[in-house]
Amino acid sequence: MMNLTGPASLNHVAYPTWDSAATYRFYTEVLRCPFVAAIQLDEVPSNGAPTPFLHTFYALSNGGCVAFFEVDELAPSIDDGVPSWIRHLALDVESVESLTQWRQHFLDHGVEPVGIVDHDGTWISLYVFDPNGVRIELTVQTRPLTESDRTDGLAALRDWCAARGQSLDLEDARI
Repeated sequence: MMNLTGPASLNHVAYPTWDSAATYRFYTEVLRCPFVAAIQLDEVPSNGAPTPFLHTFYALSNGGCVAFFEVDELAPSIDDGVPSWIRHLALDVESVESLTQWRQHFLDHGVEPVGIVDHDGTWISLYVFDPNGVRIELTVQTRPLTESDRTDGLAALRDWCAARGQSLDLEDARI
């Protein structure tokens, strides 16, 4: 019998891009993420589809990456109705003071930030959009999450799902 634990960390998250040069400039100059690799293939390795693409990688300081695919002849996506604030990439920064420095850095690069926003005394965040429409959240967690956060969160999840007729078994969750 296997005894699996959850994944150890994020290796990379990938998004589409329609302009690899603009993406390179934003991630290296504005977000200060080093460019670390690119893979150019004419066929998708996982399914064999004949699809020329460039897959680029920008490093985070913990070793993970933000990655992009530019695919030949892929049209920019149309609005799917999901509000732009929902899909986002939250990245840790060192301190609340650094958020103020990042805010000025964004302004100096012509990128309009939103915030600094306090999320219930747990996270303080600053938001920008990259050239691909990906919302980036720079955030500082100001306190550790506790067992009380977990218990309260499970209760909120249970109530939300019940009100919408969604089946949810929390028997093993100990709330």
